[in-house]
Amino acid sequence: MFQAVLFYLFAVIVVLAALAMILSRNLVHSALYMAVAFLGMAFVYLLLQADYVAVVQILVYVGAISVLFVFGIMLTKRQRMEDSNGFNRYGLIATLVGLALFAIIVRAVSVSSAIGSASAAGSTAGSTALGALPATTAGSAAAISSLFLGDMALPLEAAALLLLGALAGAIAVGMPGRQEKRKTP
Repeated sequence: MFQAVLFYLFAVIVVLAALAMILSRNLVHSALYMAVAFLGMAFVYLLLQADYVAVVQILVYVGAISVLFVFGIMLTKRQRMEDSNGFNRYGLIATLVGLALFAIIVRAVSVSSAIGSASAAGSTAGSTALGALPATTAGSAAAISSLFLGDMALPLEAAALLLLGALAGAIAVGMPGRQEKRKTP
């Protein structure tokens, strides 16, 4: 009962922080609200007993991505920071797309929970999404590391190589000398 109350409390915090991020007219405040939303999601992960994902959420998203956004905002020259995140004409379209995505997610969750409850009633052995791991260790660091170093090692390395190639391409495109050489015949 106490976990359910905490879950809903953190869910409300995440939704309110996300709405404040979208509706804030100051970019710095939007970035800080984004950090609050990420931190709230980390607490939700802790309540779901996914300790590794919660720590990664805090380290990567709150600690790196949010700070990077704040530095990027602070290092760009702006005349007035108060109105740096003005509203545009696509607000109604964005609201409609957001509501449509919300409806799709609600439908997917309701269908998957109905399928999961039907399959759980039909089977005697409870299998989890991580194979033979018990449900209590599904989000732990040991379970995730055994997947990364076992069954998922090849996809992990492929994703790492893809990101490395994207990084090299971004560096090659962003080099200042390449644009000057391209302009002169």
